[in-house]
Amino acid sequence: MLGAANFFIRHALNFLIGFTVFILSIFNFDFDLIFVPILSFIAYLISNKAIKAIQKSRRSKELGLSRSEFKHIEAQIKQAKGHINSLSQQYIRVRSVRSFKLLNEMMKLSKRIVNIVQSNPQKFYSVQDFFYSHLPSAVQLTQTYTMLSQTQVKDTEIHLALEDTRKTLKGLHGTMENDLKCAIESDLESLRIELDFVKLENAKKLQQIELRGGK
Repeated sequence: MLGAANFFIRHALNFLIGFTVFILSIFNFDFDLIFVPILSFIAYLISNKAIKAIQKSRRSKELGLSRSEFKHIEAQIKQAKGHINSLSQQYIRVRSVRSFKLLNEMMKLSKRIVNIVQSNPQKFYSVQDFFYSHLPSAVQLTQTYTMLSQTQVKDTEIHLALEDTRKTLKGLHGTMENDLKCAIESDLESLRIELDFVKLENAKKLQQIELRGGK
């Protein structure tokens, strides 16, 4: 959520601080040489934690979020990535092309939504149900489906359970498509406003040209 620029800036500063401690420890303090690298590494870790906290505080203010909100969204994104990883592990367990395609589509939707929220954490509130319910349910249902499909005994009850689980997953796929629409809705609205503005400006310019031509 902090972005690549903050990552590189933070670690560059960490390296600079660690290196400074290393030099100062060698020339200004009577330390055993074996402790110098340890002190430098400790300085690196401490500076990393402090600078990261400052960056998160600054980023949350830029987004208009409280520190606790930012931390909560960050935790939800981390958990969602774990769920997506669990979904990916089911690829080798599905037994049909139809199920594989459905799982693949759900994976794509999930990654897209998480990436959008990671880039713009404020959008989390538009897709809270995806993080709290839809994605965890997809993982649980997929695991149930693959477990049933691998069952050696294929009686009527298991067959009906498989079909019911597959239908539920298909419905959940549609729900996740709506989640994605909610995630990009504000962007689409901004685009529509921008397009309407451009059209209006073009119409004004054409009108001015026509008036000049009439003269």
